[in-house]
Amino acid sequence: MNIEKITKTIIAVVIFATAMMVISVQAVERNEFFMPEFENKKIAYLTFDDGPSIYTEKLLDVLNQHDVSGIFFVLGYQFDYMPDVDELLNRMIDEGHFLALHTMTHDKNSLYKLEKSSQQFTDEMLELRAELKTRLGWETNLCRAPYGKANHFRAVHHKAVAEAGLYCVDWHIDSQDWAKQNADQIYQQVANQLKDHQESNEIVLLFHEYQRTIDALPQIIELLRSEGFTFQPYIEGKIFEGLE
Repeated sequence: MNIEKITKTIIAVVIFATAMMVISVQAVERNEFFMPEFENKKIAYLTFDDGPSIYTEKLLDVLNQHDVSGIFFVLGYQFDYMPDVDELLNRMIDEGHFLALHTMTHDKNSLYKLEKSSQQFTDEMLELRAELKTRLGWETNLCRAPYGKANHFRAVHHKAVAEAGLYCVDWHIDSQDWAKQNADQIYQQVANQLKDHQESNEIVLLFHEYQRTIDALPQIIELLRSEGFTFQPYIEGKIFEGLE
């Protein structure tokens, strides 16, 4: 046998095995960094409808200060009114937030009340999805129906959404910030509803982009953490409990 050849083979095997061990350790380290342990913990998802808006940057500042990621259900028509909208949307993604779909128009009549409203609904969601992909390279099937599915979806809407491969989600807790006058009222609304979800492993909270909402958020985040909830980034394909 060729001793030199055998020796080279052994050395090559050792080098390969050592390299694989290093890669494995690095992979574990990366996984632990990017995928923190949430098993057996209660999760809260903060969701924000109807942006981007003049309040988005302030909202992002507050979320970042408290190390919380949000899900932003964006409106297509808002893109035309926001300066530097691509820069703002990219900031949301870069800082760990998730962009989801909220139609192009938010128009209740065309989305729900006409004969072809179910098709209009999915068309707007798919148009917005394509817009985000073109602008940002971002693509998602996560959506939210304006005003919620509960009182507006008909059977044809459910069918059209399923056929389009979209996942439309409502919420567990509604802050009603669109109707409340100040941050204290928004906080109290959330606190009252949270009492019904003490045993929940997962809750989705609905907010909008208002200054009063931004003012209420630090106290709401503190409340959720005091009740044992942690905050986890949304990952595409994740199904929310109790919102089917």
